Amino acid sequence: MEPITAFLLSMQAAGAITSIWSANSAQKTIQQGRQLEKAAIDMNLEAANYEYQEASLASMQELRQNLANQAVMQAARGNRAGTEGTVGAVQKSISSQGADQQARRMNLLAREAELRAADVMSGMHTLKSETELGRKLATDIISGPATYGLREFGKTDLAHKWGFSKASS
Repeated sequence: MEPITAFLLSMQAAGAITSIWSANSAQKTIQQGRQLEKAAIDMNLEAANYEYQEASLASMQELRQNLANQAVMQAARGNRAGTEGTVGAVQKSISSQGADQQARRMNLLAREAELRAADVMSGMHTLKSETELGRKLATDIISGPATYGLREFGKTDLAHKWGFSKASS
């Protein structure tokens, strides 16, 4: 084998190894990005749940305060507890709070669905990026200069001697 052929083959092998190392490094970067994005989505889910719980607690405290105020006002007017007028006002307050709670719950579920969909889309983008990376690496190695170098190597006396030439196949 001529020295220049050996040099070119070694350079092509080095290029293939560099491509493999670069693809591996890029895949690690993609995975780290996915992990960060997943952590952010999980944090947003927790934050949405916390906000829901805080709003529910504040609503319950407001309802209790409202019911206490109604009881005091009815007592000041001389109305007894449990009469038609007092029960109606209490039921209206409780019903209003229940509707608000249901609206908060629906908003929480919508936000959770949105975040879970973002998580799925992130996973799909990660898969797409990794697939494109693998395709590019395969293209670089299979149809790149290394293939040409292997064909040229197959024509050398060394390839014939070692049994790698097309004549020995």
